Amino acid sequence: MVCLNVSRMSQRKYNTEEPLNHLIGVRVSEAFYNKLEGLRKNSNCHTLGEFARMILQKEEIIWYHKDASSDTVTVELTAIRKELKAIGTNVNQVTRYFNGTTIPNQKIFDALKILDEYKKVTSQVDKLLTLLDNILK
Repeated sequence: MVCLNVSRMSQRKYNTEEPLNHLIGVRVSEAFYNKLEGLRKNSNCHTLGEFARMILQKEEIIWYHKDASSDTVTVELTAIRKELKAIGTNVNQVTRYFNGTTIPNQKIFDALKILDEYKKVTSQVDKLLTLLDNILK
């Protein structure tokens, strides 16, 4: 039977140089509490008490902000990356077939397949350049 000391893992780490000995209680409305909790979630504070202490002591709070406008750009860039990777895989396979055959007609057919794949690359690069132009504006 294995015993784990769970209580030590879940204990919060407090500042041992200046222990927090005094309790100050404040009652707030549900709306105000939810507002504070929402602000805390976007900060570097782990608890609402820590958040309140930092405000009262006028300490620096790091705010995390997520720019939702970059989400669509990220999705588009990811799609372009996946498409380019698939095209690269196709080119490698066709090149392997091209180098493995000695039949001239088969080599011409494989070369035309590679040409089609490179045309796909050109269209993806055009999308990428358009996307980058929009970002830079």
